[in-house]
Amino acid sequence: MVYIMRKQIKILYVLLLSMFVTHAHAAGYHSHDSIHAAVRQFMTQHTEAVFNQRAEIKNGRLDSRLKLNQCSSPLEVYLPVGSRDLGRLTVGVKCTDSRPWSLHVPVTVTIYKNVIVTARSLSRGELLAERDFKRVKYDVSQLHTGYIEDPANGVGMELKRRLSAGVPLTATMMRKPKIIKRGQQVSIIAHAGGLEVRMSGKALAHGAVGERIRVLNLKSKKKLEGTVTLSGDIQVDI
Repeated sequence: MVYIMRKQIKILYVLLLSMFVTHAHAAGYHSHDSIHAAVRQFMTQHTEAVFNQRAEIKNGRLDSRLKLNQCSSPLEVYLPVGSRDLGRLTVGVKCTDSRPWSLHVPVTVTIYKNVIVTARSLSRGELLAERDFKRVKYDVSQLHTGYIEDPANGVGMELKRRLSAGVPLTATMMRKPKIIKRGQQVSIIAHAGGLEVRMSGKALAHGAVGERIRVLNLKSKKKLEGTVTLSGDIQVDI
C-alpha cells in the first residue's frame, strides 16, 4: 500500500515537474499572437500610405510547433522585395537581438473600391457613353491594374473588343477613337496675336482626339503638324 502511494506521488511529481518545465519553456518563447499583431499593424500603416484607405487584413496560421526565442528588441517587419501590396502575400518578420531569428508570415490584404463595370453587353468598336457603365464594389486585389473608378475616364472611348455585362473596365480595353481619317478634309486652326485663322487642309494620317498628326495646307501646299481637337479640327502652332 505504501509502495503504491509512493508510486502515485512520484507520478504526480513528474507531472508537476513536466508542467513547470513546459511553462518555463513557454515563457521563453515569442508568442505567435504578438507576431500577428506586429504584422497587422505594419500592413495597416502600409496600405493606408499606399492607397489612402484602410484594408481588411487576415493573418495566415503559423505552425503551432514553431518555437521562437523571446525577442528582447522590437520586431522588424517588412515586405520582401518584389512583393505585392494586395491579395495573398508574405510579410517578413525579424528579431535582431542576441538570439536572432526570422520568418515569413502569410497574410491576405483586401481593399474594396467602387469600380466601373459594363452595364450591358458591348460590341467591339462601340463608342462608350455614361449609360454603358455602373459602379460595383470590388476586391481590387482580384482585378487587373488599370481598373477605372471614374466613368468620365471611359466616356467617348472606343472599345477594342466585345465585352459582356458586368465586366470591370480597364484602360487597356479602350482607346481614343480615330475621329480623323487619312485623306479627310479638315479645318486647320492657328492663333496669332489674339486672332484665330482658319485654313482648309487635308489629313495625312488617322488621328484621335489629343494626338498630333501631319496635315497639308491646301492653299500653300505646306505640310504642318497639329493636334486633333474634340471638334475634329487640327490645332497648329505658329
